[in-house]
Amino acid sequence: SLHFPQRIPKKHRARVYMLRTGVEGWTENDILKYCRLSSGRNYATELERELNITLERQDEKNPDGIGAHYRYRLASRGDALRVIKLVNHNAAINQHSGLSQQDITDILNLCQ
Repeated sequence: SLHFPQRIPKKHRARVYMLRTGVEGWTENDILKYCRLSSGRNYATELERELNITLERQDEKNPDGIGAHYRYRLASRGDALRVIKLVNHNAAINQHSGLSQQDITDILNLCQ
C-alpha cells in the first residue's frame, strides 16, 4: 500500500513513494494525493541536491488543460540505489523501519 502512518517522517514517505513509482514517475499532485504532502517539487529538488543526481523531467499538461507540471522520474537503477541507501540510512538514525530486502528488489525491478 502507498499510504503510511503519520509517525513516519514526511521525507521518508515521499522518498519511498518516489521509489515505488518506477518508470511511471510521479508528479507534485501525486505526492499530495498519495503521501498527503504539499510542496512535492521541493522533495524532488532536495533529493537531487542531497544525492547529486538529476531526475528526468517531462512536461505534462494539467487535466483541466490549463498549464502544465513536471512528471519526475529516477534516471537509472544507480540513482534508485542511492535513494534506497539514503532512505535506509535515515530510517536507522530516526529508528523507524526502512526498506526490506524484498522492498529493494521490488523497487529495482521497476527501474529501466
